[in-house]
This record gives sequence, structure tokens and C-alpha cells, in this order.
Amino acid sequence: MKFFPPHTLELTLALIKPHAAQIPPVVQKIKESLITNGYFILRWRRDIITLDIAEKMYSVHKTKPFYIRLVSMMTSGPAESFVLARENAIKHWRTMMGPTRVLESQYTHPYSLRSLYGTSNTRNATHGADSLESMKNEVSIFFPDFDVDAWYEDEEVYFRNGYSKFDEDLQIHVKEDIAFPDIIKNCN
Repeated sequence: MKFFPPHTLELTLALIKPHAAQIPPVVQKIKESLITNGYFILRWRRDIITLDIAEKMYSVHKTKPFYIRLVSMMTSGPAESFVLARENAIKHWRTMMGPTRVLESQYTHPYSLRSLYGTSNTRNATHGADSLESMKNEVSIFFPDFDVDAWYEDEEVYFRNGYSKFDEDLQIHVKEDIAFPDIIKNCN
């Protein structure tokens, strides 16, 4: 059994925005892309984002002219929300998404998700945390039952060392049922 240094996996929050989430083949392609790019899908759900959640999520943009349009779009229908894990998850997800502005994305990153599935700067298909701080905040908003620190303490070692599997029914990765001796968990 090979063990890697502690905390080599990073978490991020990813969203498929409502206009893209309403097209099942787009959702499927994005999910497949996540797995192909080495992401573990730790949590997933599809639901309508409430006004309260959208306002919390985008509070940093409250004074900007696009704020009302952004919040309205995010509450316009079901969205897909994910907690993801992999090495350099935040940076890699942002690269997969491409630039925020769809036209720029189409020109500079033609195979990015925003280039392929975005229709405007607001309806740019995806959202992702931009830092560890925003990841923790956004995960707590969308998945209040997911404890980032507890995941690192109790589960990260399983995923990092290859003891996980994709559960087809739940559509998430789960840790395999093996017991790591406490000495190994404490070394990580």
C-alpha cells in the first residue's frame, strides 16, 4: 500500500448554472469531464438555488451593475452543485471553465466549458471557487452538512491513496470500506 504526503488533495465547489443545467447532455458531458480530469465528486445535488443562497453567494458583487441580473439568473431554475476533490482542484477547475467572459473564452480557450456551453457573461455555464477561503464559504452555503475539516481528518486519506469508488446510484465517489490503522491515519 502506497501512502502519499498529507493533504495532497484540494477541495473546490463547482456549479453548473441553470441555463446549462436544463440541458441533460450538457450536464452529462460536464460530469464526464470532471471524472476524466481526475476529480472525485464528493457531494452532488440538483436543486433550485434560493434567493437567500444566491445573495449570500454573490454578496461580493452587490454593488456591481450586473448583480441583479446574476442573482435572477441563478434563481431561474435548477442548478447542479458539486463538492470536488483532486490535486490543485481550484486552479484546475478554473482552467477547465475558462475565462468568465464567453467571447474571450471562445477566442482564447475554445475547448473550455464556458466556451462550449456559455451564452453570455452572466450565463457562462459554470461557477467555481477562486480561493481556499471562498471554497470553504461556498461549500458551507451549498452543502451545510459537509464539514471540510472533518473530511480532511477522516476521509481524505482514502481518496488520496486510491481507496474510493464511484457509486452509480448516488452519482458520487465514496470511500471504500477498509480500515486504516490509527497509526497510518495519524501520520497523515
